[in-house]
Amino acid sequence: MRKVMIVDDEALVRIGLQSIIEWESRGYRIAGVFKSGEEALRAAEEEAFDIVLTDIRMPGMDGFALIRELKRLDPGLRFIILSSYSDFEYTRQAIQAGVNDYISKYEMEPEELLRVLDALTVGEEGSSGGERVLDRGAEANSLTDEKTGLLSRTKEQPDGLLSGHCPSLLKRLEALGRSARWLVLMPLPRESDYSQTERKAMALQTEEIFSRLDGLEYFGEQDGMLHGACALDASDPDGEVRLRQIAEELTAAWAKNLNVALVAGAGASLPFERLGQSRTDAERAVRMCFYEGAGIYFGESAVLREMGEQEWLDLYRQTKNKIEFLHFEELGDEIRRRMADSAERLLPSEWGRIGEMIATHLMNLMIERYELDPESLRGRFGTNEAFRKAGTKAEFVRILEEMLARAKEAASSLQASRGWLAKAKAFVESRYAEPIRLEDAAERVGFSPSHFSQRFRQETGEAFSDYLTRIRIREAIRLYHETELSTEEIAARVGYLNPNYFIKVFKRTTGQTVKQFKQRR
Repeated sequence: MRKVMIVDDEALVRIGLQSIIEWESRGYRIAGVFKSGEEALRAAEEEAFDIVLTDIRMPGMDGFALIRELKRLDPGLRFIILSSYSDFEYTRQAIQAGVNDYISKYEMEPEELLRVLDALTVGEEGSSGGERVLDRGAEANSLTDEKTGLLSRTKEQPDGLLSGHCPSLLKRLEALGRSARWLVLMPLPRESDYSQTERKAMALQTEEIFSRLDGLEYFGEQDGMLHGACALDASDPDGEVRLRQIAEELTAAWAKNLNVALVAGAGASLPFERLGQSRTDAERAVRMCFYEGAGIYFGESAVLREMGEQEWLDLYRQTKNKIEFLHFEELGDEIRRRMADSAERLLPSEWGRIGEMIATHLMNLMIERYELDPESLRGRFGTNEAFRKAGTKAEFVRILEEMLARAKEAASSLQASRGWLAKAKAFVESRYAEPIRLEDAAERVGFSPSHFSQRFRQETGEAFSDYLTRIRIREAIRLYHETELSTEEIAARVGYLNPNYFIKVFKRTTGQTVKQFKQRR
């Protein structure tokens, strides 16, 4: 596989070149990306390359000076100049310097780049680099393998010790400090997921910044997160100030170059062989973005918990009860109240479980009570997975509110189509001024009293007696507004023979006395 070096002082160009084609599937490997000629030259002294893609104008050592120095190290290197300049003088200098091709970095298409690369004839690998360079290349490959192994091991056995499993990597970290914090980086979740191209650009940008800053080691990508570590020494035992500075630089780079908001999580400062435990801290910390949005979060202060078994059972029963009695708004208020409690924050995965539980109860209600088809319900309410995918509290609440609103609308519509319920309500509307018993309404619709009581509560979310009271007080309020009748007369007209009892019911229902109501109307 041909090893490629990219040299350009513009970050966007470096990122673009790395993501423009699938390099490895075409037989190429990006072995080094540098922002200056000096950096590239130092790398070439330690590692063998086959092809160099370089800009012309760069601060310090320009592209032509770099080419001259690299050709002294390895006459077999092949060069392609990527530049925004089309002036003939640059073309002439490129020919004199022995450049193999010259294309515009801003107008280049993937197919053109591949055509130019494939046309190059590269000498035998390591033919001029010597044993030292080959050894360096083997060492770099071994380090890459160790990083891959580190990610797998710390994921599967976070509490396991790393001693003996990645010796070269641990030795490299020990040269940087005495302990380390595991770092996790990810883009702020959004409703439409990030594309593979966007994620690759994030990884390339991060790897470049990590390679430039002291004390940082980039490990790679796993499960949609970017992983690395920050080594700490005695002068900076917790590294919090430095990590915030690093996060600010990464945040600025991601925002400027990728238009992406950064979320960073830092695990506890631990000895290198216990980095797996620090990773667990960092991954929990980064989940704080569900509540707080973009930023850097530290494992020590990221208090997120799972629900206890009894707590889950209690919420399950409460939710089922509210949905059975159609108390959708009350359920929404309860969930929002729990989410706003900063002292008892749950892991986002727990909210996903709660959301799926609510969705399941709603589906069961529609299927069992209203005999709706499961397929039509999926089209109306969506799938339970929406809650699991919600990356922020705001998105979760939006999904919940939309689902509860649709459930309320569906229940109201279906209730209206139920003949017996409409008949029972019409009976109350026409007879509320008279003594009405539950048995009378049940007989009216052909149900037994117990069956009628149960079905009425299920369909309307309130007891028949509460419904009757609500209708009577509604009419009493209308009469207070539209007439000059006395309280005794109004009580009699809405079905209360005892005015004192009417006054008590009025206060219990409206929250104010008749006198207070009359003063405020």
